Amino acid sequence: MLPSPAFIIDREKLKTNLNLLRAAKEAAGIELLFALKGFALPALMPDILSVADAVSASSLNEALFGHMHSRKPVHLYAPAYRPEDVPVLIPITGTWIFNSLEAYHRWQTHLPESIEIGLRVNPHYGHASADIYNPGRPGSRLGVAPSATQYPLPPRISGLHVHTLCEAGAEAFSTLIEALLQQFAPWLAHIRWLNLGGGHLITRTGYNLALFLETIKRLKQRLPHIERISIEPSAAFVWEAGTLVSEILDITETAGRRWAMLDVSFTAHMPDTLEMPYRPIVREALPEINPTFPTYWLGGVTCLAGDEMGPYSFPQPLEVGQRITFHDMAHYTFVKTTMFNGVAHPSLIVMEKGGFRIVKTFGFEDYVRRLSNG
Repeated sequence: MLPSPAFIIDREKLKTNLNLLRAAKEAAGIELLFALKGFALPALMPDILSVADAVSASSLNEALFGHMHSRKPVHLYAPAYRPEDVPVLIPITGTWIFNSLEAYHRWQTHLPESIEIGLRVNPHYGHASADIYNPGRPGSRLGVAPSATQYPLPPRISGLHVHTLCEAGAEAFSTLIEALLQQFAPWLAHIRWLNLGGGHLITRTGYNLALFLETIKRLKQRLPHIERISIEPSAAFVWEAGTLVSEILDITETAGRRWAMLDVSFTAHMPDTLEMPYRPIVREALPEINPTFPTYWLGGVTCLAGDEMGPYSFPQPLEVGQRITFHDMAHYTFVKTTMFNGVAHPSLIVMEKGGFRIVKTFGFEDYVRRLSNG
């Protein structure tokens, strides 16, 4: 039996997503970057890089990881850069994007001419289900405001980067492009490339690919001097390609609530469920809560009082030792996990046609290594 808890990535579903992304990239005539902040698993990087033209990174460690696995220059953006990281980043970076004009002026003289320099801009439009994921919200620290266009674009900046979408459809993308064209027209006239960021959920069922392609076509017509357009989704690559398998450790009841106590944690293993928040799909549960069926709250394994989710209704009563499966747990899951409370960290497993491949299991050594040299 496979270990529990475990993140399981379905390689065949990943390949289906990759085929959709390849077709969209070729039809649009754009560059496709893979954003490591949403998913990073060495075992599957060869598959991903068969479609992605390069990787985008937002930290020194991501940049080193991306260069190690792609051997291509990294596309780099971070809200700010640590001085000690800059000399290490220079030899592996092809495109360096700054979050502010102040950062550009501070660092641009340190960068060789071989590195393309870009600037992140914020057109004050964003699409996300929660403010925590909306870079376009009022007062956002991410990107230069439209008011900056009263000044000329600095000479070494050859491109602009905009990223204000999260799991968005083509309709939101079209609106974003109109906002960008309106707000940053003076600067758009002087750049050679444009990075349209992530959040393009091209592989989701029902995505309006025709509108996406039409939006790119109109953009190219309005900015015919642009040499390169890129997008850098992450979730779209692994959309619905992963699950998190958990085992029920205890069944109990308090104050009229029935609890299924699990070997996973919402705060440590699925932090977005509490940060956004959102209610993850449990594959074994009924689609909707129905009190006429056995109904449970799911309890996480940490001591945090709010490490819980529910309620969920099930066709049959749950039992200790039974396993339940959380749906769509590849993107922004194990890249964000913690070892809070020292709880068992989910194993990483790839499901292939021939069976399951256990990529990594975690134990006491991993916990201690984060805290000491022992």
